[in-house]
Amino acid sequence: MYPIVAHLDNCNFGNTTVWEGNIKQGQTFQFDRKKSAGQQYIVETTAMGCLSSGTYDFVLSSHVLEHTANPILALSEWIRLLKDQGTLVLLLPHKDKTFDHRRPVTTMEHLIADYKSGMAEDDLTHMQEILALHDLERDPEAGDSASFQARSMRNSENRCFHHHVFDTTLAVSLVEYMGMQIQAVEEIQPFHILIMARKSTESCSSK
Repeated sequence: MYPIVAHLDNCNFGNTTVWEGNIKQGQTFQFDRKKSAGQQYIVETTAMGCLSSGTYDFVLSSHVLEHTANPILALSEWIRLLKDQGTLVLLLPHKDKTFDHRRPVTTMEHLIADYKSGMAEDDLTHMQEILALHDLERDPEAGDSASFQARSMRNSENRCFHHHVFDTTLAVSLVEYMGMQIQAVEEIQPFHILIMARKSTESCSSK
């Protein structure tokens, strides 16, 4: 997508992340040096009220939703931002090919319950499961068990662990639950699930 995109804004939860280092809000998002910088927003993905509804042709989320405690609320916000017939491009990690392979796939019922309870991003409900089943051999950057536990306890600061675990079936079910019209589904090596879906008049801005 990047070679054909004329303009791209970006959202991140904080001014410092383990993936990007220090970032600054404003006209600072430079995804291509040959193109003008986009707007960098520092905002929770579940509370993006500073962005106007129906203003974006597409929303691209690459390996974000699994880090979110309330995926349905996040998707509701992303869909709200889309114009009618706008496109959601969603990339998720397939649990079988990642350090989550020992964990059970999250259920739709669990995601719906998290939404209805208003689950916040400081949630540590899944901590015990993550510490017990996370495969550190597939996640060398996490360090040893003690380092991983210490990092996980500070998840609200770093957003490193995966609250929820996806396979393709769950990912498709979630996007369909949101009322989006799925255009394409593909499993891409080594571990990606790709879904492209279109916003229609039936798509949910909130559940």
